Amino acid sequence: MNESKLRPKVVLWWGIALTVAGVVFTLLLPQLAYTAAQQPSAATGVDQALIALLDLVVRVIGQVLAPLGVVLIGAAIVMTYVGRLIGTQARAAADDSSIL
Repeated sequence: MNESKLRPKVVLWWGIALTVAGVVFTLLLPQLAYTAAQQPSAATGVDQALIALLDLVVRVIGQVLAPLGVVLIGAAIVMTYVGRLIGTQARAAADDSSIL
């Protein structure tokens, strides 16, 4: 039987990393853009359009990363539960076959 390379611990850490990255991305990046825009040497035409585009991209990525991370955390919990359940059933089946 072919074993999957996906392990619950790896999926859990990816989930935590994506959740934290999504939150940090959403909280810090727009503030940095607005700080740069408030500089006295900043132009008003193209720079404002770029900041609006950056704000849109940051919002979309932030809205995707954090929920995806939470889903991966949940998947890791389910993978751990199912793995233990299958292991328990396999041990019970082995014990039953050794009794016979």
